[in-house]
Amino acid sequence: MSNSENGRKFVMIISGYMVVKAVVNLILGFGFGNIITLLVTFALCYFMFKGQQYMNYITAGVLALVMLYHLKGNIEGRHFFYLLEGIIDIAAAVVLVINKDIKAYFND
Repeated sequence: MSNSENGRKFVMIISGYMVVKAVVNLILGFGFGNIITLLVTFALCYFMFKGQQYMNYITAGVLALVMLYHLKGNIEGRHFFYLLEGIIDIAAAVVLVINKDIKAYFND
């Protein structure tokens, strides 16, 4: 199995997580912002599946910014479920940026 095939599998797992997260957040707090988040998530995942160059970095940036935006409120409110979500977001962002297989997928 080539590096880019492994990278595609990683991208599929991360994309699946992002979609599930967006859907769960939409169910938990139905609102316009969550609908926009779901649409942005679908767009990011679509372009990552296509292997659009630099989408791994863009998606990692979005994941990190969303986590940072919500971090203070999640800590103050002791929302442990959302803190765990933030930890997973950062882990996914790091993997998107440093994993050699993912880099190979986006550079083919």
